[in-house]
Amino acid sequence: MDRYYTLMIIPEKNKEVRSIKIPRLVFKSLIFLVVTFVILLGILTYDYWNVLSQVYENKHLLVENRQLKEQVQLFQMKLNSITEDLERINVFERKLRAITGLEAIRATTVDAGSGADKSMLPSKLQSNSIAEPDRDYSPGAMIKVFKSVPKKASEKLVQFEEDKKYQETKKLYEEKIANSFGSGGEFSYTKEWSFLTRQTLSMAPLYAEFDFKYDVVVNFLKEVEVHVHELDQYLLDKESFMHSTPSLLPAVGGHLTSNYGPRMSPYARRIKMHEGLDIGAPNGTPIVAPADGVVTFSGAKQGFGNFVQIDHGYGVETIFGHASSVSVKKGQKVYRGDKIATVGSTGNSTGPHVHYEVRVNGTPVDPLYYVLN
Repeated sequence: MDRYYTLMIIPEKNKEVRSIKIPRLVFKSLIFLVVTFVILLGILTYDYWNVLSQVYENKHLLVENRQLKEQVQLFQMKLNSITEDLERINVFERKLRAITGLEAIRATTVDAGSGADKSMLPSKLQSNSIAEPDRDYSPGAMIKVFKSVPKKASEKLVQFEEDKKYQETKKLYEEKIANSFGSGGEFSYTKEWSFLTRQTLSMAPLYAEFDFKYDVVVNFLKEVEVHVHELDQYLLDKESFMHSTPSLLPAVGGHLTSNYGPRMSPYARRIKMHEGLDIGAPNGTPIVAPADGVVTFSGAKQGFGNFVQIDHGYGVETIFGHASSVSVKKGQKVYRGDKIATVGSTGNSTGPHVHYEVRVNGTPVDPLYYVLN
């Protein structure tokens, strides 16, 4: 078996042909080295290309990370702006409460519950007068209805780093980021972590801060919404209550001939309680509804002659006696100023007038307490 390979070199023209003998082992070794070199060169080239791609990707992620950080900071600025707007709404809501008397009612009621003088209560709570619509004036109920103003969101936003919820959210974000880099469990910051990893971990406090502030603003918005809704409902009730308050004298152009209270009865010839007002006026003078309500009686009644009774809601009723004629029917809806009858002298009457009463939960009260005209 040949132990050599012969390499022949043939020059141009008539020059001598040269031959080189190469041992078989050396030739195979050279072939092996060349193949190995080519393979290593391919591997190095592939790795180098991957490194270049990774560098480009890292640069891209670094820029993206910086942009994301700026975006989170922008979101935080917007949240702060929204919080300022909500603070203005909250101040406006408190002013409305003060203007409409909600805060004053709450304060005086709490004082009354703690043993304060009854004279400090609103006048409508000192007598048998009309109670506010569907309103419980006990201290517990009033505190529940008129909630105190929620803690300002700005205080939480400024001191968010001390909040336990923020700390828990921050830890969760750090653990999530660490897990994404294969560093779960009890992780810690080490010098072995890459710059990009440290940059990503630095986003955890920003994420947590954004989540925390967002929750604070949303919760604050819900509280303000509830307060504004309460205020709106109160004003609607107040409007309905005012429409149902008998604030007019029913006889147009009439004059008061007898007040509410004890008097000598013209028929019994003794002192009796006069439970209403007598308003004198010429026969046929219109009698008008003093407030909105529903007619519950219309017709003749012993002693009162032609008689009209109106239910105004909230426990308030008005009655009108001695009319010459009635203009409404039972169940009819009437509004303040509507004609319901005309002045007469029917029933037990000494002359043309209208007997006018206001009753609260069935108890007669002085109608002049409500009259504005």
